[in-house]
Amino acid sequence: MSPESEGTDASQDEAREVLYRLVDRESGAVLIAAEDLLNYFVEEDREPPETVTFVRTHQVGRARRKTEEAELWVVDRQGRTIGVYYLGRVCAAFRHELVASGADRPDLDYSFGHTCEYPRAGDIWRRWAESRPVEHGEWARHPSDWHESWLHVVQTAWFDSGRNATRYGTGGTAVIDGSGFTTRDGFYCALGEALNGPGGYFGSNRDAVHDCLRTMRRDGAAPFRLVWHDFAASREALGDDFTDSVLSLFEGAGVETELSPE
Repeated sequence: MSPESEGTDASQDEAREVLYRLVDRESGAVLIAAEDLLNYFVEEDREPPETVTFVRTHQVGRARRKTEEAELWVVDRQGRTIGVYYLGRVCAAFRHELVASGADRPDLDYSFGHTCEYPRAGDIWRRWAESRPVEHGEWARHPSDWHESWLHVVQTAWFDSGRNATRYGTGGTAVIDGSGFTTRDGFYCALGEALNGPGGYFGSNRDAVHDCLRTMRRDGAAPFRLVWHDFAASREALGDDFTDSVLSLFEGAGVETELSPE
């Protein structure tokens, strides 16, 4: 069942404020809808929080205290699901029932089976809820420590939208700018955008890039030529072993590469 089909007594304006839905996986029933979420997107080495807080919750169905198979849905301002996280067992840490729609929105705590170790993902999801990226290089305007979280959001949204690990672009030449990133996560952000447009995915590690290239060849997708500007900067930042292994992947897939020093 999609979130659009779930009965709700919230107004349309209220629904546009919702960013997260806690959903029973088996029935598709929405247990909680909230405008924000605290303590779910956390640092990898941080001690897992005891509870995750749904901020300014909306009543969208009968409140339930726990479910054994829960999912967290990220929704955009039109109410469409743009990302899904499997949570497993979720249990409410409060004793009162949700207030009626239109009343003050309480913050409610739940204990989760899982958290997400991409600390900036919540900020990025909020941006994507307004509109998906349409301009090239939006990811590069964030500090480099955001790029891992951006790549995670790209990958999650890509596959949850039903797309495959392949190239959907039709242009014969893809261009990446080696001066625009200093980390491997940044490289994969640039590669996905070059091959599949803003917010596009084309692997999050070398094995995943190999899978994308292999799927392209299997499905008869149009070949492409890769132009890598400022390759010397990429080699210095990412290392010889990494850049050589990536080039080997492209060569093995029959991709023509042009390495530009500037």
